[in-house]
Order: sequence, then structure tokens, then C-alpha cells
Amino acid sequence: MTASPEWTDEQIAAASAAELSAGRLPMRAQWRLAEQRGRAERGEPGAFTSDLTIEEFAAIRSVGFSPVGQVMGSAVYNVGWAYSGCGYYGYYGYGMAPVVPVPATQQLLNQARHRAVNRMRQECQALDGDGVVGVRLAVQRFHDIGLEFFAIGTAVRADGRKRPKKPFTSDLSGQDFAKLLRAGWVPVALVQGVGAMVRHKDRLQLAWGSSWFNQELVGSTKLVQAARAAARDSLTADARKAGGHTVVLRDTVLQVFESRCASGSEGEDQHTNAYLWGTAIVPYRRAAVSETPLQMLRLDR
Repeated sequence: MTASPEWTDEQIAAASAAELSAGRLPMRAQWRLAEQRGRAERGEPGAFTSDLTIEEFAAIRSVGFSPVGQVMGSAVYNVGWAYSGCGYYGYYGYGMAPVVPVPATQQLLNQARHRAVNRMRQECQALDGDGVVGVRLAVQRFHDIGLEFFAIGTAVRADGRKRPKKPFTSDLSGQDFAKLLRAGWVPVALVQGVGAMVRHKDRLQLAWGSSWFNQELVGSTKLVQAARAAARDSLTADARKAGGHTVVLRDTVLQVFESRCASGSEGEDQHTNAYLWGTAIVPYRRAAVSETPLQMLRLDR
């Protein structure tokens, strides 16, 4: 489908909705990528854009890859009712409250991230790219109706004839990408681990929190430990699904907040969301190739 100057905004929106439902990119993205690829095939200046630094550009070119354009993907989700109970009715206010997983939140965060990254990969394919490097993930408020999950990076293409069957995604910098290839490994996919947990702020927590003595808040410790453990399990499952051998961890984030108890009891609930982001990698040869030594010229002679 090609752009038409007679199309109204309503027609473009309707066509884009149909394309998204079919698992493809919206119309404006398809037109932008087709124009960009056409400029590159004709050898026109400004055929690609990227957010690579000079060092990243040089590192990527040194291992036989060339940037072909900046690519992105996004998904806006309405955050509905995700409460699964805080465990209050399991202990009725006596003793230590249990830690309860929130599977609906975990499923939302995983699904939204996968859709944003997959649309970014589709843009890479539209530019005839072999992968995306330097991917940055972001989650931000979308007005008052939900959250936008956003992924952006630079698509690259192999200079030789050997090309991957499916474009890879990676949050590695250009320098790290080059080092990885020289060491005999290749990126497979950007992977994520999510753990979402909640527990009721029990009487013990309130008493310990108002104490004059230095002591561990055992309930809070169990909460963050459970969230991080769930995130590790989620990361392992995501990497295994992508076919990765191991994961190069890039970033870890822990979000902690409180809300009024939704179980009908008095008091508050403590929520914790743990995130792990990295790149799943696989070996492609046994013998690693050492880096070419840099030539040095002494300036004092």
C-alpha cells in the first residue's frame, strides 16, 4: 500500500488500525521506511540516520557491519485492574503478612515490551537490516489513559554474504557489539525479566518502622527478594525462548510504592516491581580472534 495525497487523517488512522491488527506497522511508518530505503538504494545523501557516536560507528564498521537507519517501536496499553489480593485474609492481621505475586501486572509489562521491540524489529526488516544495536527501552505515562512502552535503536546490516535469518535486537553499545563479535559471540535478542509482588503492611512492619533501634524490616526484605527472584526466573525463560545461550545483563531497576489496601481492610499495601534487561547471546565459533593492536607514536621524540 502506498501513500496517497487524497487520504484523510481518518482514512490513514483506519488503515493503520487494520495494519496493526494484522501484525504489521502503521501506515506512516511504512511510508517513512519505504522512502528511506529508496533513498539508500539510489545512493542519495541522508539515506540513514542514527544516534550512534563516532566511536560506536567506527567500532561497528570494524567488524563488518554498517548502520542503515534509526528504528523504533511503541505500544500504548491501558492499565486495568491488576489486583490479586495482598494476602491479608490469609493471616487476618496477626503475625507477618505473606508476599503475593501479581501475575496480571507481570503479563502486561512483558507483553507490552515484546510488542514494542517486535515493531522495532519490523522496521529493521523494512530497511533490509540484520539487527538493531544500542536499543533503549522506556516506559512513560500516556496522558491519563495508560502507559507507552517505547524502544529505539540503530539498525545495522552485515557487509558480507553471511546474514542472520532473523534480525537480532540488542542493547549493547557499538563498542560492546564489536567486542562481542571478536570474542566469538553474537547477539540474539533483547530479553527482559519482570517480577511484580505485593504484601500488606502488617503490624510488625509498622512497629519495626517506628522503632528507635536499627533493625531489619524482614517483611520488606522478603518482598524485594521475591520480586527479584521472579524477575530472574522471567529473564531465564525469555532468554530460553529466544534461543540464547547466556545473557549479558545491562540494567536492573526496582520500583517500590505503596497504596491503600484494596482488600477492604485498613492500612496500606507495599508493591514492588523488579526489572532485569539484557541481551541473549550465542557462540558462533570456538576460537576467539584477538583484537588488532593499536599503533602508538610517542610524542616526546
